[in-house]
Amino acid sequence: MDINRAIAITLLAACAIHVSAQRPAQKPRPQSPSTAEDRTADDLKDAESLLQKQQYSQAEEKLQALVSGQTKNPQVWFDLGFAQSHLGKNVEAITAYKKAAELDPKWFEAQKNLGLALAKSGDLATAAEVFRKAVTLKPTVGGQQALADAWLSLAQAVEESHPQESLAAYQKAAELDSTNSDALLGVARMTERTGDLPAAEQQYLKLAVAGSGESMEHLIGLYLKQKRYADAETWLRKYMAANPRNTAAQLQLGKLLAAEGKTQEAIAELEPVYQASPDPKSARALASLYLEAKQYPAAAALLQPLVNQNPQDAQLHLDYGSALLHQLKYSEAQAELLKAVQLRPSFADAYLDLGYAAQQNKNYELTIRVLDARAKLQPETPATYFLRATAYDSLRMYKPAAENYKLFLATAGGKFPDQEFQARHRLKAILPN
Repeated sequence: MDINRAIAITLLAACAIHVSAQRPAQKPRPQSPSTAEDRTADDLKDAESLLQKQQYSQAEEKLQALVSGQTKNPQVWFDLGFAQSHLGKNVEAITAYKKAAELDPKWFEAQKNLGLALAKSGDLATAAEVFRKAVTLKPTVGGQQALADAWLSLAQAVEESHPQESLAAYQKAAELDSTNSDALLGVARMTERTGDLPAAEQQYLKLAVAGSGESMEHLIGLYLKQKRYADAETWLRKYMAANPRNTAAQLQLGKLLAAEGKTQEAIAELEPVYQASPDPKSARALASLYLEAKQYPAAAALLQPLVNQNPQDAQLHLDYGSALLHQLKYSEAQAELLKAVQLRPSFADAYLDLGYAAQQNKNYELTIRVLDARAKLQPETPATYFLRATAYDSLRMYKPAAENYKLFLATAGGKFPDQEFQARHRLKAILPN
């Protein structure tokens, strides 16, 4: 589960299947004394019988033959589009539905199915135009529920392009069918997008209390956005109680507890998740918690295979290098941290650790180069001045050493008493006058 994640428009095959499950009634046909027309009516009846039996290929074949002689019959075109949509022939289905809608512009089901086929093709703008027309028409069957579905389809089609229209369409769908959970959730989501977070929260809460897992996800995401971690934790635990095998939710809880400063609780949550399913996501999340808890050997044990599996991931090299650095494995740490900045030269967080590792390896020239590179990305700090000063001092380059000792003392402000004493002592030694 991705808590913060946004819901994509879902006007795909499932929508068409939903429509086909409640196939519209046939349009009324006049009685004809013509034997040829009787034969055509019988053939159409046979084709529709095949549709009812879900024998779509046979139905399409019969309808293709019918349409050549019944080009002005909207029912034949509609049935052909219906068969083709179920055969995955969406382009052909659009053509057939479009013809049916042109021949009978006030036929609700033809307009609605045309909109669904267009949406499935990715042409949401044209689909929205068709849905706007469909919602003004009267369904042949299905009444308000069918009309609510059309409003729902319109809302989904214009979510990205016209959010206010989408909200209004979701509200209309919910008004027509108060049991439509998709419409109710859509109202809540679009309300959140408009910035009315208190109203969105109440709408999510109502749905979540009723047992909607998707609403719980959005409610949790809303609380995280507002940094209301305690509320988010409460609902995340409720979600997990309803979905005990949801690994993504367990990972999210670990991250949430860490954000609340409950690192050890977070570790306790994630360790069994990783043991049950040692996948890279859980390993990475747990390693991050181990680093925060200063459990460096445990972090390194998880990070080493991750680095091997993802050699181009700068963050993993930084994390692994940091874990090694805190275990005083300076040579190995330097190699990992150097790789991190090579992969991502703008990775400011890696430079200070790399500079320190290089100094511990007596690679003073590298320390200075690394700190100078960092200075182009972030302001100097007392730590960078002191590290650079000691590197120059070790190289017996006393003038730049003295300059950096002085800069360190000017910015330290009494926060680093041991290093300040050392800086003053060294200044006396290298600047006796």
